[in-house]
Amino acid sequence: MERESHWDIHAKTTLASPLLDDYDIHYLKLDLAMSNTNTSIAGSSTTQATVTNPSGMTQYAFELNDSLTIDSVLFNGMKLAVSSVTTDVQSVSPSASIPFGNSFTATVFYHGTLISGTGFFTHGLVHSLLPTGTNITFSLSDPYLAKDWWACKQSLNDKIDSADLWFTVADSLKAGSNGLLRHVTSLGAGQSRYEWHTNYPIDYYLISASVAPYVDHTQMLTFSGSSDVMPVQHFVYDTATFFPLYKAAIDSTPYMIDYLSTLYGRYPFWKEKYGHCIAPLGGGMEHQTMTTLGAFETPLIAHELGHQWWGDCVTYSSWRDIWLSEGFASYTEQLYVEHFWGKAAALIYRSGVFNRAMAGGRGSVYVDDTTNVYRVFSSKLTYDKGAAVVHMLRFIAPSDSVFFAGLRNYQTQYAFKTANTAQFQQVMETAYGRSLDTFFKQWIYGEGYPIYTASWNQIGNKVFVKLEQSTSYPPSVAAFALPVPMGLKSGSTDTLVVAYLSDTSKVFEFTWSKPVDDVLIDPENNIVNGVGISFQDPSLSVKKLLKSNLIISPNPTENSWRISGLSGQNSLKLYDATGKVVWQQTTIAKTLTIDGKAFPAGVYTVSVLTDKNEFFSKSLLKL
Repeated sequence: MERESHWDIHAKTTLASPLLDDYDIHYLKLDLAMSNTNTSIAGSSTTQATVTNPSGMTQYAFELNDSLTIDSVLFNGMKLAVSSVTTDVQSVSPSASIPFGNSFTATVFYHGTLISGTGFFTHGLVHSLLPTGTNITFSLSDPYLAKDWWACKQSLNDKIDSADLWFTVADSLKAGSNGLLRHVTSLGAGQSRYEWHTNYPIDYYLISASVAPYVDHTQMLTFSGSSDVMPVQHFVYDTATFFPLYKAAIDSTPYMIDYLSTLYGRYPFWKEKYGHCIAPLGGGMEHQTMTTLGAFETPLIAHELGHQWWGDCVTYSSWRDIWLSEGFASYTEQLYVEHFWGKAAALIYRSGVFNRAMAGGRGSVYVDDTTNVYRVFSSKLTYDKGAAVVHMLRFIAPSDSVFFAGLRNYQTQYAFKTANTAQFQQVMETAYGRSLDTFFKQWIYGEGYPIYTASWNQIGNKVFVKLEQSTSYPPSVAAFALPVPMGLKSGSTDTLVVAYLSDTSKVFEFTWSKPVDDVLIDPENNIVNGVGISFQDPSLSVKKLLKSNLIISPNPTENSWRISGLSGQNSLKLYDATGKVVWQQTTIAKTLTIDGKAFPAGVYTVSVLTDKNEFFSKSLLKL
């Protein structure tokens, strides 16, 4: 799902009722009448399931918005009285308990008109009148709004094995949904029924409907290196200007599917289709096999297409693990840009993602509060930092081929199932042949990012680089363990070296015969980091490095830094991010305070030179 700015809170930590855990759904049939001019809905929802409670099932519970009218419920063909369990949870009680392992069929007949949603996280059905005069009604069930339009069980871990999705609409309209369109049946009286069917397991929030006077634009994709063919079906607005304006982007979709299939494995639903239903949406929603899309913008197309692997085929098993969906879909945008626009464009795109991730401040990629939809779908943490972590996981891989092989292995192992972060980590560790525990602890479960500063010197063909790091949130991660790429520059020539830093400071030695002009930290922006200054220290490797018995606190600060542990005479300088000296002092005091209230927020570096020719520097962060 692509981001939208107007969000309400509709999240929860568990199932709406424990009774919903008594059964496992195998089949769903929706047979609903819908209109494009309002959110009225009428018809039935049929569930076939198996009892999973070892003690048997005495009540069949389902979720349906209380504002909808239930006309009747048939349970194994018998009409039963409906009772309310909790808000939006209804149930019927069979005459006898249904034993463990037995199957049953329940059909709920209902009708009603709900308040229209305005976008994500408001109501399950949205009606909109476009400026062109086109009316459209479409569903948005994520995360817990499927109950607004069909009788459901909203559990991430109970995928529906197959479904028939039938929608009766006026003859002038089309109804888009999941799977393959098997029939359009004329019912007379100006009505037609669109009969969609999917044989692929599907999560409740991915079931969709979109009704409008669409035009069907279908292309055929032949997968590279194969004779396998798949339809790519788009339901688009029937206006004179829409299709000509977006044709190029629409027609790029098959190329994206084919390319991503080489990275993630064959498009998982290729025996049915992929496509889009256009709708007035701020972004897109990855409805399985037929995304609801707000605009045909190619990075957005790539994002929602990426979800077909990440979120749809393999679904996160809890909302805490949603980065496995949104982070990877967001990174798919970068893969698209890299392949189709080039590496220079990809660097610019990635830098924007990294900057937004760092601007997000505190918080982990792993969701710590699933009751708050703002937190679950955090733009900075779930989307941007999630995508940044995926890129860094690629950067630290033994090779690109190993990274993508690991992703394909994960897709194969958990295809059409659910998985969590620990399971993903295990698959990638197997691919990499080493533990990734520190990486995941720091970047998925931890908070913050490193801030690097480099001082350097060259003696003959030896280049000495003292690399230091502070972190944006030390209580979570005191020092990140990462390979830090650095560019050694000499005129128009440069070379890339890598220093593995897992502590706050370390001196590295490299061999390079060219005269060094500068040292650039992470010049290709492969790791999320705040870059401090890089400066030449002519006596580096000659000076005795001052042992870190100095204490600087607080760091980060909003006001001032206090330095303690000084001895003898010391010359101190404070540099801003451009290398400019913004404060300096020589003192014999044992403690010293640098007043930072007047300094703008950003990364600074303090250097200390003692009368014993000892040297120390550290990155500081002003909030």
